[in-house]
Amino acid sequence: FLLDLPSSTFCDWQKLRVQENSSDVPPGCMPRSMDVIVRNEMVERCKAGDSVVFVGSLVVIPDGSALARAGEAPQSSKNMGRTDNEAR
Repeated sequence: FLLDLPSSTFCDWQKLRVQENSSDVPPGCMPRSMDVIVRNEMVERCKAGDSVVFVGSLVVIPDGSALARAGEAPQSSKNMGRTDNEAR
């Protein structure tokens, strides 16, 4: 693998962890959070505690470490709770 610098384009990017407002969460529940990637002119536009609205594309990126934990065999969610004979 060699990076072709003359043909490459680079941009600023930042990963933000955003969380629901605590006022919108029912009592006794934890606020949900998600990671958001911003690029170019949106980098460093907000600070912790700001209220923001995001518009863009949702891209699901699986957590690789959660998919391959040592000692656990992967299972299909279709077959969860069934015996080996029922799954066939």
